[in-house]
Amino acid sequence: MNVPPAILDLKIAPPDQRPVHLWLPLFLLWPFVLVIGVLALVLAILTDVVLLVLGQPYHHYTILLLRSLEALTDTHGMVIRIRSDKTAVDMTVQ
Repeated sequence: MNVPPAILDLKIAPPDQRPVHLWLPLFLLWPFVLVIGVLALVLAILTDVVLLVLGQPYHHYTILLLRSLEALTDTHGMVIRIRSDKTAVDMTVQ
């Protein structure tokens, strides 16, 4: 089951300083994304229907929007680790 990311766990560790650990609650953004997503989906469906009626080449805006949302949900479980001489960054999307 595809679940959108809920938490972004960010750790930044400079070598000579105290590490910074940020916990960002992405689930607080879900209501806004839902409202904007529904409005965008309605607009994409209307655009696809109008282009189909006008005989224009069909561009599949609805499919593009749905695949974009699918790519967003696929970021769940993503881990990024960046190490250098000056700093270390760990980012986990849960």
